[in-house]
Amino acid sequence: MNESKLLMKQFESEPNKTVTLIKLGNVVIKTECCDVVPGEFPITEWRSFPLEIPSSSFKQYILGRFPGSSEMRLVEDGSEVINLPVYTGEDVCDARTFEEFSSDPEKMKAMAKVSVVTIAAKTCGQYPDGRQIQSLSVLPVWSDGTSMVLELEWSEGNPAEDAINPEWFIQASQRLPVKEGFKKLKMCSKLSPIVEGCSHYLYINPSLLGTHVLGEGKEHSSEIWRREWKFNKCEKLLTAINRLAKSIT
Repeated sequence: MNESKLLMKQFESEPNKTVTLIKLGNVVIKTECCDVVPGEFPITEWRSFPLEIPSSSFKQYILGRFPGSSEMRLVEDGSEVINLPVYTGEDVCDARTFEEFSSDPEKMKAMAKVSVVTIAAKTCGQYPDGRQIQSLSVLPVWSDGTSMVLELEWSEGNPAEDAINPEWFIQASQRLPVKEGFKKLKMCSKLSPIVEGCSHYLYINPSLLGTHVLGEGKEHSSEIWRREWKFNKCEKLLTAINRLAKSIT
């Protein structure tokens, strides 16, 4: 599973600030990790959704005027939310910088449980009946070279079926080698042909990785997903994911 181990080092630069170096070929992304927070899907409709690994691998919410309770359940017992680092002070260095520093074993041990690089793909469109839909796939990558794909399918309710509230479905894959994770991310980023008027987006943590590989992008109002890259065709989104995969693997 760890054939593609992510090359990284961590050490404390000052109290409560940890420098993280991520080596990508001859380029090193240097950033500071000032906090670790529960991850969320980069969706802006209606409410936030945690990056949740359901205890049963998937769960769904179909809310509306149905018999019984329509209360929204919180994260189920036994489920897990993936934590993501809040990166600040990002910079690009050459490979020599990576060799100049030694890792703090305790910092590395703590970071082993946190996704070092996380990539999120989102497609927004609508069904033929006009209902909006958002499909999101998130790929966390850990320092041991393993990854996982979490999916969120969100859509407006169908009044014809007396479902006035949005509906959604969440599922998570098992742990995968990072190369296999990228393959699954691309597969999950393709929406059904019946969805119309699609726009496609990428979000990357640390954002400087995206800037280095894909260009500037656009500022985004999230402490985790700080920049957004928009594409008008799915093929362009998949090409961008390929470029990120080559940089990381």
